[in-house]
Amino acid sequence: MVSPPAVPTQPRFALLKPEDAAELLAFEVAERAWFERYVEARDPRFYCPQGAVKHIIECLSLHAQNRMLPLLIRCREGRLIGRANLKQIDQTRGTAQVGYRLARNACGRGIAQKALRHLLKEARCTYGLHLLSAYASVENPASQRVLEKAGFKARQKLPGHSLVAGQRLDCWAYQCKLG
Repeated sequence: MVSPPAVPTQPRFALLKPEDAAELLAFEVAERAWFERYVEARDPRFYCPQGAVKHIIECLSLHAQNRMLPLLIRCREGRLIGRANLKQIDQTRGTAQVGYRLARNACGRGIAQKALRHLLKEARCTYGLHLLSAYASVENPASQRVLEKAGFKARQKLPGHSLVAGQRLDCWAYQCKLG
């Protein structure tokens, strides 16, 4: 079996664009089983060319309203290795939610930490936010560590918050105050 190419640890972040649809769909299909082990599954209608285009249009519409920052994470060579998003941005309240997902072969290399730091900087500098939230399954200690290293604090355990692989999972609700 051939191993996937190594992923460098210096990711590049780029705003999601309509022309990313085919690559995004291929990435999400290839990583679907991996993602669905840890996060809620996407609507099955996402997994076709029209579904990916619709998803991008929705994300960019929210971005145009300053309610979302949808980013792609690429390795130095340009290959798509993940997503990082600020969503539910509310500049009036100064809040947003963070989320990210990485290809399986990109995990354990500090990329999630760099993505989260990038989102924190964007939240503070671009959107003027002061409080971010995130959620991590109690079954996902790797995401919990990434959040905690970035300054997020677990605030509340939410019983049955997420449906992952057909099971209701408890999650931690995290918050991070930006200075």
